[in-house]
Amino acid sequence: MLSWKLVNKLCISSFQKNIPLSLVLPELIKFGCRKNLIRSLVATSRRFPFSNGDFMSNLRNSDLSRFLIEIGTDPKEARYWLKTFKSHAGSSDLFMVVTVDNGVLENHSMLEKFASSISFLYRNGISPLIVCGGEGNQSTFMARKDYCIRNALKLNDILESHGTNARVLYPGCGVVSAERPEHGGSGTGHLLNVSLDIIKSSLATQHLPIVLSYGETTQGQIFPISSWELTAQMSRLLQPKKVMLINLCGGFLDEQGKVIANINLPTDLVSTENKIWKPTEELTETMINVNKLLCELPTDSSVVITSADTMLRELFSHRGSGTFFRSAEAIHRYTSLDKIDLDRLRALLHKSFLKALTDTYFDEISSQIHAVYLSESYSGVAIILNSPTQVPYMCKFAVTNKAQGQGTGEMLWDHLLRCEPHLFWRSKTDNPINTWYFKKCEGSYNNHMWLVFWYGVSDPNLSAGLIKDALRRCESFVPNGFIHNIPSDDEEERMGG
Repeated sequence: MLSWKLVNKLCISSFQKNIPLSLVLPELIKFGCRKNLIRSLVATSRRFPFSNGDFMSNLRNSDLSRFLIEIGTDPKEARYWLKTFKSHAGSSDLFMVVTVDNGVLENHSMLEKFASSISFLYRNGISPLIVCGGEGNQSTFMARKDYCIRNALKLNDILESHGTNARVLYPGCGVVSAERPEHGGSGTGHLLNVSLDIIKSSLATQHLPIVLSYGETTQGQIFPISSWELTAQMSRLLQPKKVMLINLCGGFLDEQGKVIANINLPTDLVSTENKIWKPTEELTETMINVNKLLCELPTDSSVVITSADTMLRELFSHRGSGTFFRSAEAIHRYTSLDKIDLDRLRALLHKSFLKALTDTYFDEISSQIHAVYLSESYSGVAIILNSPTQVPYMCKFAVTNKAQGQGTGEMLWDHLLRCEPHLFWRSKTDNPINTWYFKKCEGSYNNHMWLVFWYGVSDPNLSAGLIKDALRRCESFVPNGFIHNIPSDDEEERMGG
């Protein structure tokens, strides 16, 4: 591990030479000096004298410390997200469509954080498009339109104060065509079409487009339209990786006021009996709309509702911060190993645990299989064995690092809850996923080497038998068989016991 003095010297040297974030970050991550590194970066960025007075240089240099502070400095996670980050930087494709709620636009602190985050992304080569909602409580159409334009101009000014050129596409500029509201009223019009010419022209001249959710009829009349309708249509045409809705509460809240982290579609539309949250009418309508949109986007696209001050964490960390909607990957249930690609399954377990399975592992468990729950892409698995206790034993639970960020772990667990009314398993006491297991279990036992967990078991005598059974089981990994030649794409990380 490098000394504080040497790390600090490296930071200053990098800033002096104006080395981009994408080149500096991988090297700094290797040092492993997490908290000290962050403190050093922050101190350096604050006190370093920028002799040439270059404002953009100052901003770029501060991006490194901001990325590490807001996203975290776990080397595996940071390398994975940096790879994702760099793969889109400089791409001609639009990375995301963002709708910002009026509540954020009216809150100066949140608006400042939103503009700062958008500028951070744009400055580092990731192109967003912003939609400002035309919805409002104003009594007249003119007051409502003026309110929307003022909010957009306010956002434009703050973006430019952060060094990002923006362009407000005003109502009637030819981007959005619409039909007038039914019966000729002054309500919300119906979206007909979106022209991308002006949007692409803005991006080509390095101006971030801000689109207002107003449509124009063929007669030149202007009406507000649903911001979600506009966002969805923009997304269908542009095929972004992310669709983000930015509000003040940071997502949909459950009955306890906590943000609902993951919603898998269409699975959660059909069944929510094992969820701690119950869908409200608003959430159900949103789920239907999002599911319809996801069916028309690339398979790795997602829709997220989050707050202005956590959007970077939602974008570039596996733990996320908001309500994450994604198309659920199919989970298949097998009652034997016959139809499973054992080479792919072994590779998944090796990458998840970074340990080598014994050569005879699959032979040993083949006659004990109760069920294997396996995602279609082999990114997550739960191997369940029969037990003398009549309660099935979960021998392995593993999900790749990338799939964790997409909610596969929660989806796989929900599948287990629906199919397995009771279950027990064990995990080494130093396993970092134990905090997650404690949230999922109804009982546990600790002998300082192993933790035994269970759910669906209320009989104390039975739980004692489960503990005995779990502790007597042999190891399924080769002793000291650590794997060091796993491909360094950092898509996988341990998630099982």
